[in-house]
Amino acid sequence: MEVVTQQQKSGRGKFITEAKRIMNAIASSKGRKIALLTGLLALLVVTGYLNFTLNQNAIDVGAGTGAQRDMFASFKDGRSDMRTARQLLLQDIIANTGASATARANAEAELLALSQEIVFEDTAEGLIKAQVGFDDVIVSKSGSKLNVIVKTKQQITTEQVTQIMKILATCSGKDRLEPENGDSLFISQM
Repeated sequence: MEVVTQQQKSGRGKFITEAKRIMNAIASSKGRKIALLTGLLALLVVTGYLNFTLNQNAIDVGAGTGAQRDMFASFKDGRSDMRTARQLLLQDIIANTGASATARANAEAELLALSQEIVFEDTAEGLIKAQVGFDDVIVSKSGSKLNVIVKTKQQITTEQVTQIMKILATCSGKDRLEPENGDSLFISQM
């Protein structure tokens, strides 16, 4: 059996009275606003702390060479997903009997150009990787602009650049790439 003294009762009573006063203050309009703002401020501080902590962990994890491999794989996966979505959209336009003849013709031309772009990039990437010996390669074609990103530990040599240019020219159906004809090439190393 617990014996409660008068002093303990009065201490509990003060606590209960103070708690009731706080609850009444919160129940008032001004008190609700203050409580809401205090809660939002606390959430903001917690969110900022978690954001900083998780970003630091991501930076530490991404510091190795696995992050580069993931970057190449992520880019290729994203590019593949975008191409598939674009192909489906164009095929829907072509199959839509309600679309105008001009819209369907434009969609067919764009689908053909997309298919040629896919073949060019995939072929060029495979040939550059096999013949020049890079770990991983990304080739991107936009009009007459070509971007090549290679993964290698060594410095890219002039001979390797020449080989890449020959491969890209062959894949383009040209004898060689020429800036005078509007060809633009950018090679980047990771």
